[in-house]
Amino acid sequence: MSNKDSYARRHRYLDDKITKLEKTNSYNRELITNLKKKKLRLKEQMVSEVRSTGWRDKEMRNALAIGS
Repeated sequence: MSNKDSYARRHRYLDDKITKLEKTNSYNRELITNLKKKKLRLKEQMVSEVRSTGWRDKEMRNALAIGS
């Protein structure tokens, strides 16, 4: 499995987890905030990798577009 698949999968997982917590556990804002920060760092890694490849990888560009 390549990094792009791993990044996209982890990004989706965090997005799903954040959404679920926001719907059911809104009193735990610290946890939600920490997950959002982790998701942002992951997206920054994804963007960095895409830039280093010169935006040639269509799958990675698509992964960045989902769940922003």
